[in-house]
Parts: sequence; C-alpha cells; structure tokens
Amino acid sequence: MFPAAIKNGRRLSSPNFSAVVSTEARGYAVVVPKKVARLSVTRHRIKRRVLSALRTLSLPPALIIFPKASASSVSYEDTQAELKRLLS
Repeated sequence: MFPAAIKNGRRLSSPNFSAVVSTEARGYAVVVPKKVARLSVTRHRIKRRVLSALRTLSLPPALIIFPKASASSVSYEDTQAELKRLLS
C-alpha cells in the first residue's frame, strides 16, 4: 500500500515537513525516523502533534508525512497552519 504511494505519489515540502500524496492507496501515516529525533519520547510527541493537526484538515486519500528535525520546536498552531498550506 504505502510503497506504491511513495513510488508514484506527488512529493510536497515545506520548511518543517515533507509529504507524499497519492490517489492510488488509502490511509495516512506520520513517519519520524531516529535521524530527526533521537529519543522515542520526542519522536512520539512530534507524531502526536502532527496527527492531531491532520484531524482538523480535509485529507487526500493517501498521505505520508515526514517531519524534519526542525518540527520538534514548532508550536501546535504553527504546525497546523503549515500543514494546511502544504496540503492545499
């Protein structure tokens, strides 16, 4: 499912996030690798913040979000606004 989305999807980027949008797959995911945040607590905090912001937006059929290292220092309101701009 997600390998097809990554291979054939449209890539978008902003200062704190990269995204892959596809119409071939279904679902959404937030991927925070150890390279972005070494501690699992920090990775999960970023993931929860992004997922919470995504719930307020209308989403495409398939979406994969890759936060960058700078995303850990961004507030929730700024995260929500940036994701809205990224996906519109």
